[in-house]
Amino acid sequence: MGKKPLISSKILLKIETLLIIAVSFFLLNTFGKKETTNQRPEESIPQVVEKTEISTERTSVFFDEEIYEIEKKMVVNAQKSIKIATYTYSKSPLTDLLEKRKNDGIDVKVVSGKNRDGHIPQFDMVVNTQKNGIYHPKFMVFDSKDVIISSSNISSERSASNSAVLFRDVPVAASVLESEIDAVFSNKFERRCETGCETEIGTIIFNPGRGCVLIKNEFLKAEKSIKAGVYTVTSKNPVITGLKTAIKKGVDAKLIFDNWKGDDGKVVNKKAFSYLSAKGASLKYDETEQKNESLFHHKFAVIDGVTTVFGSMNWTSSGCYRNREIIVINKDPHIAQKFEKYFDSLNQ
Repeated sequence: MGKKPLISSKILLKIETLLIIAVSFFLLNTFGKKETTNQRPEESIPQVVEKTEISTERTSVFFDEEIYEIEKKMVVNAQKSIKIATYTYSKSPLTDLLEKRKNDGIDVKVVSGKNRDGHIPQFDMVVNTQKNGIYHPKFMVFDSKDVIISSSNISSERSASNSAVLFRDVPVAASVLESEIDAVFSNKFERRCETGCETEIGTIIFNPGRGCVLIKNEFLKAEKSIKAGVYTVTSKNPVITGLKTAIKKGVDAKLIFDNWKGDDGKVVNKKAFSYLSAKGASLKYDETEQKNESLFHHKFAVIDGVTTVFGSMNWTSSGCYRNREIIVINKDPHIAQKFEKYFDSLNQ
């Protein structure tokens, strides 16, 4: 009599355990099963970088940290090729992304004027050293049709102040810029667009050439205003000659320079600042929150709210006569207005 309750409880315990297992199995298969959608195991991890949406506008203007974001998106969305010119190169999140795209089968070529950290990337790169001056252009070409012209280097800090213009579906300009990259890779130092090449993005000029004279000529056409942001300026070159003449005839010239200092501790732009101020220009040094910790690295001018000059060239004798530079003179008021609005926000 005393053993029956013990046997009965063991049986009940087994039944209870089996019921719990059965219910758990049912719930797991009914509610916990993940949707497979016939996905193969190797597809569970993307093999290429995920594409992102980009504005379909024909031209777009970007400033400061926006530049890194648009460059990243264009690199991600490239289908066949990415060709880049930059002055300084160093390993960065953007170069890591370029290496991934190379592994995806994209043709990635970079020409640099200086390798800052000695990093050897997995994509094709040439460091172009010149006898005189430096290799200083800054542009990107995607799939032989989309182009970014920028004041920013691959190695530029995201906190630096820069500008960039994206042009979509401009095969003529893309061909001109790709020819520059291909020539350097072939160890050919060719004259290219030294007097200006007319393209969908405006007039492209490569210095050494007549770039500074052409900028001077645009300044001489000014009737009302010139607004410019420039990293480095010297007082004796055709750009400054044109600016001085424009000021003399009554054009309102407003300029912002960086206040970076040379090895001697003096502000590099001080002489040009004083010279142009004496001629009647309204000048100021960049006053960003970062102050001297961040570069005011722009190289642009807006003339009468219509014409925009931008690219890689500082307003210096070296930029005019020795360095390899790219300059674009564009007549699209939409682009000019974007630059002017940005300038006005800095000049408040």
